Amino acid sequence: MLTVLYKIIVIFAVVGIGFFCNKRGILPNSSEPALVNLLILVICPCMVLGSLVSRELEPDTLHKTLEVLALSASYFLFSAIVAFLFTKFLKNTPKEDYGVMMAIMASVNTGFMGFPITKAIFGDDIFFLIVIQNIVLNIYFYSFAIFQINYGSKDFKGDFSSSLKSIINPNIIAAILGLIILFGQIKIPGPAVELVDMLGGVTTPLSMLIVGMRLANSNLKSILKNRDLILASVVNMLIMPVLVFLAVNWLPVENDIKLLMVWCACFPMAVIVVSLSSKYGRNATLAAQGMALTTTMSLVILPVAATILSAYYGI
Repeated sequence: MLTVLYKIIVIFAVVGIGFFCNKRGILPNSSEPALVNLLILVICPCMVLGSLVSRELEPDTLHKTLEVLALSASYFLFSAIVAFLFTKFLKNTPKEDYGVMMAIMASVNTGFMGFPITKAIFGDDIFFLIVIQNIVLNIYFYSFAIFQINYGSKDFKGDFSSSLKSIINPNIIAAILGLIILFGQIKIPGPAVELVDMLGGVTTPLSMLIVGMRLANSNLKSILKNRDLILASVVNMLIMPVLVFLAVNWLPVENDIKLLMVWCACFPMAVIVVSLSSKYGRNATLAAQGMALTTTMSLVILPVAATILSAYYGI
């Protein structure tokens, strides 16, 4: 437990450094787009690929892969239903914003934040499982989540070809390529493995610096005046993880998979929701506020969740 706490403290200290550097102009707002592109297009895929190609194929790897795929698909269906039910408690939100609120409640940032934090805290075994979960996550984002965000919109027309192209992104390509290498037991030259490992090692500090930069630009005092947004954030960060724990803890699967499913539910709203809201003419400002509030809450909830889950499941 102390080891987990130590890792958590180090990781989230980097968030504080990102916050400080943004406020002092060392990492100005103008630098964020380039850093995000570097992270998403180069660094993070290298971490995914490096972890998979250096992993040994175990007898139960395929079995766990299929279980995670099935449970992840079930999770996003479950979270969508829960989010829809909680819209009944929204008192001041216009109905045209219900879709954005549902996305705030249902989505999780297990790629951008989840990859580096999971690898740093739980190691390669749980990281492998969250990479598999992320395949389903990307399918959800660029298919069902688009309809979710546009809930109630009469002028929405789905662009399926564009959505399909978006699903095939660098992280998914890296994951699929890594799985082919892993299950095909293809040998990769040592220098190539060392290269992707070196680049992938930058993922955790870079992603946490970006999180700190984003929090430095959030006006939490203004956000906290929106009671419906607070409710949506509480559903995302507290109610959903508890419901998932109650749902999976009795399942006949191994503890590492149970931990993964609950752990994934503890992550804040996904950044991509803001982009999708903007693209389809929904309330992108509300989505950005949800991202800021849930991300701020995650600074407390993720360390607590990691400590409790690690102790409870013995991982």
